[in-house]
Amino acid sequence: MLKAIFLDMDETLCATSLADKHAANELKLYVSDLYPQLNADMFLERYIAGVYKKLNDELPELLPLLTDELFFRQNLILVLFKEQGIELPFDAAVAVQACFDQSRMASFDFFPKMKETLVALRKSYQLVVITNGPVFSQHPKLAATEMQQYVDHIIVGGEEPEEKPALSIFEKALNLVNCKPEEVIHMGDSLAADIAGAKNAGIKSVWVDTQKDSDHQQLAMIEPDYIVSNPVDIQTIVAKLA
Repeated sequence: MLKAIFLDMDETLCATSLADKHAANELKLYVSDLYPQLNADMFLERYIAGVYKKLNDELPELLPLLTDELFFRQNLILVLFKEQGIELPFDAAVAVQACFDQSRMASFDFFPKMKETLVALRKSYQLVVITNGPVFSQHPKLAATEMQQYVDHIIVGGEEPEEKPALSIFEKALNLVNCKPEEVIHMGDSLAADIAGAKNAGIKSVWVDTQKDSDHQQLAMIEPDYIVSNPVDIQTIVAKLA
């Protein structure tokens, strides 16, 4: 019998990529205006890659700063400006990062009809958000959406010993709702973190297909129990299980 639903946040409940796109556009306008000598497109491409830790091998000098995500991103900005021959004062890097953060949160929101879906599901099931990511980025998102009004529990990976797909974070969620793995279903967009993690914990999984080629290449190795293209379709799956 289904008793609880575990849910990822980014690209599952909320349109993170749209907020990122809006913030990147605003940041491009900001740096282009203040620093006309900067190749803004190149800076943005590398900044976003750095934020998502895709430049870690290339910029090992920044790795010791990862314990403080905000400080890491501010120093990333300094390094990327320096790549283009611009020595940026630290307070200017602080302002650049603030522009991105403020623009991102101004447009961060649930997918259409997701709030209504959570309200409906919560009438019958306990809901737990399990989101990977640092406190610096995840807590503002949770505040912007007032997530605590729509779910029973929230687990932020950056506050835990391990993030998804680690068994420990799913076990914590199971303990919070006092459920066995077979009494829960987990929905998320990451095959590696959400689906593999849920399967390892003995929990049925729902994969949100965001149409990434790289994800579809993993499907042969990581197979979800259910696939949806619109996360609000979790209601249909839950109805079948009920």
